This record gives sequence, C-alpha cells and structure tokens, in this order.
Amino acid sequence: MSESKTSSGKISILLVGIFLFGILGQVSTATSVEQNMSQPDTYITQFGPGFAETEIASVSDNLDVPRDLEFHPSPSRQNELWVVNRATDSVTIVHNAGQTNQLSEHRLDSNRNHFMEEVSAIAFGDWHQEFDYQFATAQESRNTYNGQGNPNNFMGPALWPSSLSHFAEENQDPGGLLGSHIDMLHESPFGMGIAHDSENVYWYNDGYYEELVRYDFQEDHDTGEDDHSDGQVRRYADISLTRTPGVPGHMEMNHDNGILYIADTGAGRVIWVNTSDPGVTTNIMGDETQMEPLAEYSEVTGVEWGVLANGLSSPSGVALHQGILFISQNGNGKITGYNLDEDGKGIEKSRTVNTNAGSIMGLEVGPDGKLWYVDSQNNLVIRIDPYDDSDYDEVRDSMDAYPNNSLLWSDNDGDGFADQQGTDISDDCPEIAGSSVLGSLGCTDSDGDSWADANDEYPLDETQWVDSDGDGYGDNQTGIDPDRCPSVAGYSEFDRMGCPDADEDGYSDPSGDWNVEDGADAFPTKDTQWKDSDSDGFGDNPSPAYLSDDCPSVSGSSTQDLLGCMDSDSDGWSDDGDAFNDDPSQWLDSDLDGYGDNPGPASMPDYCPNEWGNSTFSLLGCPDSDGDGWSDIEDSHPDINQLWSDSDGDGYADQEGTGQSDDCPEVFGTSSQDRVGCIDSDGDSWSDEGDYYPLDSSRHSKSLLPTIVILASLVLVASVAAYVVMRKQ
Repeated sequence: MSESKTSSGKISILLVGIFLFGILGQVSTATSVEQNMSQPDTYITQFGPGFAETEIASVSDNLDVPRDLEFHPSPSRQNELWVVNRATDSVTIVHNAGQTNQLSEHRLDSNRNHFMEEVSAIAFGDWHQEFDYQFATAQESRNTYNGQGNPNNFMGPALWPSSLSHFAEENQDPGGLLGSHIDMLHESPFGMGIAHDSENVYWYNDGYYEELVRYDFQEDHDTGEDDHSDGQVRRYADISLTRTPGVPGHMEMNHDNGILYIADTGAGRVIWVNTSDPGVTTNIMGDETQMEPLAEYSEVTGVEWGVLANGLSSPSGVALHQGILFISQNGNGKITGYNLDEDGKGIEKSRTVNTNAGSIMGLEVGPDGKLWYVDSQNNLVIRIDPYDDSDYDEVRDSMDAYPNNSLLWSDNDGDGFADQQGTDISDDCPEIAGSSVLGSLGCTDSDGDSWADANDEYPLDETQWVDSDGDGYGDNQTGIDPDRCPSVAGYSEFDRMGCPDADEDGYSDPSGDWNVEDGADAFPTKDTQWKDSDSDGFGDNPSPAYLSDDCPSVSGSSTQDLLGCMDSDSDGWSDDGDAFNDDPSQWLDSDLDGYGDNPGPASMPDYCPNEWGNSTFSLLGCPDSDGDGWSDIEDSHPDINQLWSDSDGDGYADQEGTGQSDDCPEVFGTSSQDRVGCIDSDGDSWSDEGDYYPLDSSRHSKSLLPTIVILASLVLVASVAAYVVMRKQ
C-alpha cells in the first residue's frame, strides 16, 4: 500500500520554453489585462507551462521493471491503474490512484511464466458479461518459461479477464488448468506492443519478425483452456518495424478514424497505419511462421501508411488524447506531444518536455486528463502535474505577470506594462521602468503627466505634452501657457498664447472668436501699439509709439493738441486743449480773452488774437479801455464807457445822456453851449438853432432888461399884496 506523494528529490520544475514566434503570430492589435482565456487548439494541457512529477507507485507497491500502464475503462473502476511488471511477469493494481485513499495490490498468475513471460505491454478491450472488461498483454519472449526451457517461438498475445474474482484467482493450483488467462495466440515472439481494435481484435508489434500483426481471438476459450483454433491472424508485411531489445514499441488506436500509431523504437520514428484500408489479402496458411491450427492465417499488403515523426530517441510509450499524440522517448527521457492534423496523418505542431525518468516507457492519459508514465529503471509510476496556467500561454500562473491574458506573461522592469509587444498594454520601454500611458506605454515620464518623455514635447511640464502647430505653446487648454490657436502656428504671448501676431509685438491678431474686447491687438500691423483701453482708435502706449493716446482711460477723438482725448465739439482739439469745447470752429485763444484765434466765418473770432481784449461788439477780443464792449480801435470815446460811436465824426458821441452826447448825431457840428455837436455856423459854440445870431460869433441872444423890469414889478406887487393881507389880520 502506498499513498500518493510528491518527493522533493523527484519534483522537477520544468519551465517550458515559450514559443514566442508562434504566440506573437496570434497577437491582436489591442488586448486587455484579462483576455484570450480560451484554450488554443494547439495548447497541450498535460504539459501546461511546466509541471511537477508526482510519484504514485514504487517498489513498495511491488513494481519491478514496470513497462506499461493503463487505467481500467469501467466508470465504476476509473481510478484503478493497472501496471505490468517485466521482472516478475505480474500486474500491480493501484486502486484510487493518486488519491488520498490510494492502495495497491500485486497479482501474479500461476502460469505467468508463459502467458505473461517478459510482459511488455497491456491493452484493455471490450466488456464481457463474466469477465468484466478483458485485457490483452504482449510478451517480449521466445517462450523459455523464464529460462526453464529452450526458446521455441511459441509466443504471442494473451487475453485476460479484469474481473478481480477471476484474474490470478482462478486455476491457480499446480497441475490444473492453465491459470486465469482466457485465450492466447502464438505467431509473434518478442511482442513489443499491443493495441485494442474492437471486440477481441488486437494489433501486435511483432519484434521477432519485425512487422505488424492483427490478431482476432474470436471467442475466448474460458479461463485456463487452450483451444485456439478459431483464431484469425493477418500479417502486414509492408509495415516494417525495428525492435530495440528491452524497450517496448507501444501502439495506440484512434477508434474514430481507424488510424493506428506505432512507436517504431529501433528506427527512431512513429508511423501511422490506416487499418480501414483492406489492402490485398493473401492466404499463407501452413507458412513456417504458423505455430498452431487457426481459422485464418494470411498476409496483407498494399495498405495505406506513413511516417508521422522521425529522428526520435528510442520512442516507446504512446498515448492519444483529444487530438494530441504523446510519445515517450526512452533514449533521452523526453515526452513529445503532437497536435495532429484533422485526418490524423500529419502534425500541426509539436512540443517536447523533459522528465526525470531513468527509463521512460509506457504512457497513459488518466481520467483526470493528466499524463502518467512508468519509469522502468527506477520502478516508479509518475503522474505529471502541470502548473496552473489560467490563460494557456505556457507560463505558469505563479510566474505569469498577466495570468489571465494569453498574449502577455512578463514585466521585467516591474512597471505594470508587459514585455510582449502588440497589445494595448505592451511596454514600449521594456528595460526601463516607466509610468507613461500616453504616446508610449511604460516609458520614462519625468513630469508625471502620463506622456512618455520621448513623445512629450514638454517633458518637464506636467500640464503640457503636445504642440500640434510647433509654435512652442502646448495644446492642453487647462495647462500652463496653453496654445489658444493649437492648429495655427503663432507667437503671441500676452493676451493669448500661440496665435498669429502679424506685427510681432506679443499680442495676437483679432479673429472670429477673439476680438479687441477680449484682448486681441487693437493695432495688428503696428508693433508699438496693441491696446486701446478706451476703444477710441488711439493706443495706450505713450509716445513715441504709434498714435499714442494722451487720455488712455477716456475715449476721445482729438487729433491736434492731444491724441485720443475728449473732443466735445469734434474739432480735433481736446477739451483740455480747446479754449472753446463746444465750438468746432474755434479752439485757440492765444491772448486768453475768450475769443478764438480763428478768423471769421468762425464764431467769436478774436480781431486782436495776440492782444488781450474785452471788446464784445464789432471787433471782438480787442482792448476796450472803458469796458463799454467796443474796442479801443473802434470806440470814439475809449475812456467813457457810456460812449463809443460818433457817426458824424464831430467828436460828440452818438449815445445820449452824457455831456459828450451829440444832440445832432447825424450832422457834424461843433456847438457845445446850448446843444452839443450841432451845426455852429459862426463858431461861437452855440448851435445855429440856439444862436439868435447864427452868423455873428460875437453874440448869440437878444437883450434881457425889459424882461427883468417886468419881473421885478411883479415881485413888488406880490410883496405889497401880502403885507396888506397881514395888516388886516
């Protein structure tokens, strides 16, 4: 009895070489961390990405030069492993193989020295009502009864019951029937391999005659009997096989298409035979190779066959599972898995792994889908336990940086991006750890903006990375110094960056979505001006800049004394420099007298522009000494403010009410006594009208004495009258 155990000295960690070329051929242009989880058609599950070799049975289970193994086909006995031992001509049966409740038993038939002498192979056949599933064995012997007699070549395949109440149980006493075997045919010494076809038909590797033989036991003769007369034997002379002594050449039948696979050990090859091809059959009954009475003994030629693989080192074990043919190589301890073509006659792909076997022979794929083999030299049954490979990329999960993606498996620089190329998480800098995810993946990103330095036009600015128009300003609008015109090269830098700037003053030219109000250059062709805060057409920059605005914060249209200042009367002169803010015809008043320098027809023209004046009539703005509104130039009486004109030019004013007023303003006159400025013909200062003698300058009025006498008389009369009245009172 032996429990399944893993020996540290016998576990090999087989890191299988990755077929990069084959895998990369499947790579798509984009993949995710978890993708491509389906098993590829050519993936060999039994090898996985590497495996441990677990010891299942050993000498403690009575293994002694084991050469082949096969699981019992019954569903109720599926974990029951049968192993044939050459040294003891026996069978070790391992129940619950590989499980915690595993146990084994060793069975030796009493007549094994003939019916199982030098046993080399085992093959289970059809189910039998009495015997359960039958099985057949091949014997590498010329029939010496384990050295007790001379070889007579009376040897061939033996048929057995697998019922545990029959095999090595019935007819075990000496001198009785011939043990528990249920049939045997004897035309093939040195049997090197055996495979079941159907019913009681088996294919046999005849190592003595080195050819393929088909045996049909027909009806078994029951346990211990010896009637072989119904047997049918057909020799396939065209199928030449080469024996290597002591190394079985096992066989496996594909029951779906009738293709038989044979390990041609001595020739270092694996061949296939189309057993469905009838070929040409020739009766050879009575040939010297016939050792007993038979129902048929014939030779078949002309069947279809071919070489599947060659150049192998003593191929021995053969196992077929889900389109994969496994071949063990006894010469080097390797196992090769072949992905077969659809017709089973060619190979799509193969993969070879190493084992720790000293002398590997029989192979079997167990109910668990794992590969099992016998090590004849070390007396072991080994189960190959592949490491977990969730994504079937032939890299074990524990060593796979991406265990759920068959296209990816390593990240040597540890930055989270895969070394394998062609996917959307492939590392563009696989030898240098990097965090970039834009431009290139997994490369150095000095500013941490996710763009690789090699693709980042601003490798030290985390807010910018691309400059589409090549003008030195980045496209990212939320970054530092963003290019507001990312598709058009420009070098503006103040109002907005990276836009066209025709005059190269740093301010951008206005455009459809960016005007002067937004900050565009108010003077796009003048490099000394760019801003017009008050929008009056004059620039904020002071002289000598072009059209410098003397009032930059107040909109104005002045163009003469100052530029861009308020000009209420729109005469070109600023209000501050315009002496007449509301009069567009005047602006200067050089003598500051309130009258403009501009002559008529300008309003309020100063007739004495260079001399202060206060005249307000006729000649404006000239000196007016008497303040009567008339300039001294025109004022006939410049020192008398009530007088200013003398129409008749006689020196007396036209204005009335003064001592200088002309009583005859329309007539020149020199009178000054009775009336002023009237005609005085005799020049005596009395006007002709008031001169009693207008032509006599010596006198001008008649005598007054009579008048005086009359007046005196009147006064006297009045006085006397007044006295009389007083006396009476």
